[in-house]
Amino acid sequence: MQRLASWFFSIVFMLGAGLAHAGTPDDACKALMDARGHLVTMLDSTDKAAQDDLKAKINAASGKLDGILTAMAKGPDAAKATDFKAVWEEFKKTRDNEIIPHIYAGKKAEAKALATGIQAERMKKMKGIMGCQ
Repeated sequence: MQRLASWFFSIVFMLGAGLAHAGTPDDACKALMDARGHLVTMLDSTDKAAQDDLKAKINAASGKLDGILTAMAKGPDAAKATDFKAVWEEFKKTRDNEIIPHIYAGKKAEAKALATGIQAERMKKMKGIMGCQ
């Protein structure tokens, strides 16, 4: 009897754990805003150590978002994940290859121009796809 109860609770736990990690549009919005917030802070920072710390936080939030999108792609929000990911990949490419290098080079005006131009358009599109507030 105890074996059966133990088996039953193990199955319920595994199913619950899988659902908890499924990823939702709200999870995607939170991770997106975390990554964005760290980048905005990095734009205003002049301290190299602080910039390095913020870059690590940006990468962590981005990795989390990538994982959420992967999970969403396997569920009822697959179309949202696919549409979002197309814009997200372009966003990351510009951020990582242009904005962050400009920040490290002390070219704040160039970094901010990208952030308030094409990146702002992409952010608006991503938030619209996921229904972020």
